[in-house]
Amino acid sequence: MPMEGTGAMTHPKTLQELLLSLPGHGSAPAIIATGRDNAGTRSFADLFDTSQKFAKAIASRGLQGSHTIGLMAPNSPAWIGAFFGIVAAGGVVMPIDVQTADEDLQHMLAIGECRLVFAGAGQIDRLRNLTPSCEALDLDALQAMPPPEPAGAVPAPHVPPTDPNDVAVLAFTSGTTGTPKAVPLSHRNVMSNVEALVMEGILGPRDRALVPLPFHHAYPLTVGILTVLGSGAAIILPAGISGPQLVEAIRDGQATALLGVPRLYDALLTNIKAEVAHKPWAVRHLFAFLLAASSLIHRQSRIPAGRWLFRSLHARIGPTLRLMVSGGAALPPDVETALLGLGWRVLTGYGLTETSPILAFNRPGRARIGAAGQALPGVQLRIAKPNAEGCGDIEASGNSVFTGYRDGAPATRNAFTTDGWFRTGDLGRLDANGYLFITARATETIVLPSGQKIDPESLEKTYATDHLIREIAVLHRATGLAALIVPNDEAVREAGAFRIRGLIHDALNKRARTLPPHLRLSGFAVTRQPLPRTQLGKLRRHLLPTLYESALAARGTVHEAVHSEADTTLLAAPLAGAVWHWLQRRYPDQAVALDTSPQLDLGVDSLGWLDLTLALERDFGMTLTEQQIARIVTLRDLLREAVTATPPQAEPPATAPSQNMWLAPYGPGIRATRFAGESFLRGVMDAFFRLRVDGRQNLPHPPFLICPNHVSYLDTFALAAALPHRQLQSTYWAGWTGLLFTTRFRRLFSRAAQVVPIDPDRAAAAGIALGSAVLARGRTLVWFPEGGLSPDGSLQPFQPGVGAVLDRYPVPIVPVYISGTAAALPPGKRLPRLRQIAVRFGAPLDPADAGADIAGRTHQQAVAEAIRAAVAALSPTVASGQSHQN
Repeated sequence: MPMEGTGAMTHPKTLQELLLSLPGHGSAPAIIATGRDNAGTRSFADLFDTSQKFAKAIASRGLQGSHTIGLMAPNSPAWIGAFFGIVAAGGVVMPIDVQTADEDLQHMLAIGECRLVFAGAGQIDRLRNLTPSCEALDLDALQAMPPPEPAGAVPAPHVPPTDPNDVAVLAFTSGTTGTPKAVPLSHRNVMSNVEALVMEGILGPRDRALVPLPFHHAYPLTVGILTVLGSGAAIILPAGISGPQLVEAIRDGQATALLGVPRLYDALLTNIKAEVAHKPWAVRHLFAFLLAASSLIHRQSRIPAGRWLFRSLHARIGPTLRLMVSGGAALPPDVETALLGLGWRVLTGYGLTETSPILAFNRPGRARIGAAGQALPGVQLRIAKPNAEGCGDIEASGNSVFTGYRDGAPATRNAFTTDGWFRTGDLGRLDANGYLFITARATETIVLPSGQKIDPESLEKTYATDHLIREIAVLHRATGLAALIVPNDEAVREAGAFRIRGLIHDALNKRARTLPPHLRLSGFAVTRQPLPRTQLGKLRRHLLPTLYESALAARGTVHEAVHSEADTTLLAAPLAGAVWHWLQRRYPDQAVALDTSPQLDLGVDSLGWLDLTLALERDFGMTLTEQQIARIVTLRDLLREAVTATPPQAEPPATAPSQNMWLAPYGPGIRATRFAGESFLRGVMDAFFRLRVDGRQNLPHPPFLICPNHVSYLDTFALAAALPHRQLQSTYWAGWTGLLFTTRFRRLFSRAAQVVPIDPDRAAAAGIALGSAVLARGRTLVWFPEGGLSPDGSLQPFQPGVGAVLDRYPVPIVPVYISGTAAALPPGKRLPRLRQIAVRFGAPLDPADAGADIAGRTHQQAVAEAIRAAVAALSPTVASGQSHQN
């Protein structure tokens, strides 16, 4: 059933009438620009007079009337003056993003049949070169000219009357799924939005609204300019969009309202939480308690208790700021709840460029967290083809809905139903009180071959909860769902930068275990290039496949060679400059820049760091510690660490003193514990898992290296039970520090089980040295070359670290294939199931011969691939196939 908003429409009905109402506010501030360079205040009367300058410039070129006139410049008071100047001349305003590509810009100017564009100084030459037939005028220079008439003069000659059905604005869609489409919006369309919002009384003449969003979008244009001025309030323009500039604008402009998008509010909340995280324990817990209490109070009574509980926070950000308006995309409920708990009022809405843009919004005092709100007055909403839960296609009708795309007849036919309702392309539901809930964007929904539909945005939010992920975009490839990921550099530094892809792989697997199988990723690619977004923060999803393939192929991003003052100082240091030129020679085929990532752009893995640091030691006499290497995310970081590197030691120890404890002899207590544990383990594996062992005769005399596959945490226990007693006593196990050494109890267990700590992320070289030390003492070492659990049970690529261990101490290699453990204890499960487990030992490999026939690889990589092939040959499927052929 359609739901219709309430409320009566009043004047003004056109943008011309709105313009004529501006002088009535006289000297009251209309625009407040902040910052050192362009600070100043323009009154409503000043704004009207400025509009007349632009109207005169238009009329002098014989364009007065319904001509389309472009407006292409950054946000400024002149932009607003030029907008109303075009309105005053009776023209159609075509706002253009300054970042529009040349090809799209030519297309837009052709569709609009533009003969004149008001542009920023930086765009003038570009426009003249692209479209010589279209005149480009510097809007800042025009604004600086004397007014055409005395302030407050009768404006009638410059403001011709206009029919409400005439086109007022030629807007363009954001282009998230392809080429932007031209959207003609009439005066009735735009003013129905403005009038409905003004009548709600959200803002008044004493309010000041900070608008940091680009004016060429429908949302900031209608809500941030026209509605604010129509309410008699002032617009605050920040000097820029950085955090400090926005806070400066809030304070200096005494902002009472902020117009933003979800990414802005999420960044604000993240910064607040980051500040709290550095406070003492008591402060952190007090903050969490007060926020929870304040949120509960607001939910029950709508009283903004956070306004008083967090007075110091409000004083620091802006004591006058009371309202946060969010649009452009859905505001996550947890972000909205936190902002309300902190004491701000939050208003959200929903709409599209084609609807001028607001269709629904949460009215003051009646907002519902998670809802897009109720229909705007004059708007009707309905749900077409609802499912059992009431979710279906959102369709709209009303005064704010456009009538069709310009030069886009097929697109227009697809956009409207046979009875004239606009298809928004979104999916949602309406509750009994008319609140709209958005569930997905239909044009972005991924449909799997099985027919299952997936909302990528919801899935992205789930995976993005890991602190290692800064940005993530989910897309569909031939192999299934995949993700393009931008890592969080600071979190990567903290975790250890050796193995970025490995860290991300583990993080994704951790999240995947909480999801059903069809929502798990089949692959991912890592890039340090920011994901492509519109200026309102929406992903340009049609660009993702190309970027994904590029990142997957490890083609590094070409970074601009723009050096800051700090970079110049760094490169001026003799050692840093010498290393920089050395790096450029070392990677002649790469686009090396200070922002280049050694791991992602140059393919330097943990073993690659060994080669690189040895070369630095040889050529420059410096030694980078494991801790220093773990902090290196870019080549800039490498140069900074190089400057502080220490000279090399003449005889660096194979193992650090802290590592030797894991190789020290045991006392009688641990020996007794090991004997009891071994007996118990063998009994359990035989009784519950019917352990079958093949190939024990292949085990040579120590020292040797055991390399098994890895699909379950049961693998280690099955392998231990499969080894003969005497052999097990001399066997050590390479264990990941992130699992087996995190608590005192786990460290005691690892000591008793002869597990040695290996950290592939922070200390790969030290781990390899420790593994080699085990072999050097005549013991056996178990090394899982896949580097972690296989996510799907298949044999993963073997990491070349096993080759580095054998380089230091070459011993026989025993390949092992363990089967049945994945069925007995799958990843993510806590309780095992009764399934048979089998362990098969293969014939030993000679490290001197392993990988000798593999070309195009380093020796370490070739050895790892040869061992993998030997392990794969032991799998039950391959073995049974070979027996059948024999």
